[in-house]
Amino acid sequence: MIGWQIAAQRRPSRRQQTRCASDGVARAGMTLCIAASLIAVATPLAGQGVRGTAQTMVRYYEIRPLVDDTIPFADVEARSDGTYFFEGRQVVCNTTEFCVRFLSGEKQGAAMLTQDVGMTAWGFGVEGLSATVRLRARANLGGDDVAWPRADDHFDAIVAYAELLRGDFRVRAGRLQNTSGLGFSSYDGAQVRYTPIPALSVEAFGGRSLARGLYEPRHEALAGIEQFFPDQNAAIIGGEVEGRVFGHTSIAARYQREIWFNRSALVSERASLDVTSSALAPVQLRAGMDYDFAFGRIGKANVNASVPAADGRVMLEARASRYVPYFELWTIWGYFSPVGYHQIEGRAGWRVLDALQLRGAVGYRRYEDAHAPVIFDELPRDAVTVELDATWRATPALVLDARYRLERGFGAYLGSADLSAHYQLGERFSFSVDGTAFQQIEEFRLGDGVVLGGGGSLDVQVTPFASLSGGAHVYRQTWDNRPGDPDWNQVRAWAALRLAFGRDPGLREGAR
Repeated sequence: MIGWQIAAQRRPSRRQQTRCASDGVARAGMTLCIAASLIAVATPLAGQGVRGTAQTMVRYYEIRPLVDDTIPFADVEARSDGTYFFEGRQVVCNTTEFCVRFLSGEKQGAAMLTQDVGMTAWGFGVEGLSATVRLRARANLGGDDVAWPRADDHFDAIVAYAELLRGDFRVRAGRLQNTSGLGFSSYDGAQVRYTPIPALSVEAFGGRSLARGLYEPRHEALAGIEQFFPDQNAAIIGGEVEGRVFGHTSIAARYQREIWFNRSALVSERASLDVTSSALAPVQLRAGMDYDFAFGRIGKANVNASVPAADGRVMLEARASRYVPYFELWTIWGYFSPVGYHQIEGRAGWRVLDALQLRGAVGYRRYEDAHAPVIFDELPRDAVTVELDATWRATPALVLDARYRLERGFGAYLGSADLSAHYQLGERFSFSVDGTAFQQIEEFRLGDGVVLGGGGSLDVQVTPFASLSGGAHVYRQTWDNRPGDPDWNQVRAWAALRLAFGRDPGLREGAR
């Protein structure tokens, strides 16, 4: 709708149309060109306006894919427990002729072009009517052998809806997204919100449900994931009531149900409750939970209390939470009784000086009993996390930041340290340099490998409406006790052009 309205203001010339037809890279290239044309020709008519941004980004990753390597069976070491080793590493032997191991292949590069356009338009001759879109196009630049994830999905309409405000009502129709205690839910449909008084609002919504995070109809986006996935669309309906009590407490209750269009089965049925209160000021309280009707249990739940000091120099925060993995009913994974956990966490921040801030956090996690048979000793169910962070504004233009994170649990470990410096050179130029070192062990597989990395980025404000940015990082992984393991060394780089267009209708003429 927005594209048609803007294009109607001034039709692109034949030369512009020809350029669009020749510059496309499959569907993504055509989409990029059309978006550029719409921005270029957007000259609002009287009372009509448009405001938004467009960003073109290229990303490059250097990777080393794993390849099979065969070893004669006579060269491997057979151990009494039935395992086989070659040069100190375990290999797979399915026959008595040869065994197989994985080695790093030759370096390959994966490059991806993305174009994001987001804008809001108004002034269509109907009071209170506006339209909002957020679009993304993709093109794989790395060849057929090396493809970025989802590179074959050339276009996404993340949101694209028309909105009408009339009195106490707000109506939206198109591609919508709900953000609530139930997560992110996208759908093609309509949403009606009624606010009879400032302290109370009621909302109802419904339409065709989209796959989570993919912005595609479920049967199109997920058909290849599981063999028995239903090849049909799902409908979503729900509502929310949000109100403010006593002027200091806000309560929001939401219900959401998804079912296949042919009513053959339920996809999900959940509800959430979120509460925010300042009744115990200066303590700020936030709590939330969701309930899964299909399994008859509480899913995620959390209680958070924060206390900022009167002078703003000290902040304290405590959080208790429960987490249970959530699976929709069409997949079998939910019936394997996923194990949840309970966690408590404390955070503190201290502004030592006007230029120096210190922050820290510590958390303890306890996993629930898996009720699995115990052969020897029960596996530990505890995990500990620690975070430390310091920010120092050395000069008005130079900011230094240091971070450390530790997470330790049974069979998994993460330790990381990061240093960065950001320098603002005048109003138009800024650059950053950073370094990192981390060690991550998952399921006992990576030994004592440590990754060292560093790089930098540059940002240039070319005009008040356009900026260029880019950066590169190099990562090198060392192996202290596992020589011959896969080589994960890599280079990453990116570059982006960001354009802003239109004016804020709330500002004076000539301002942006």
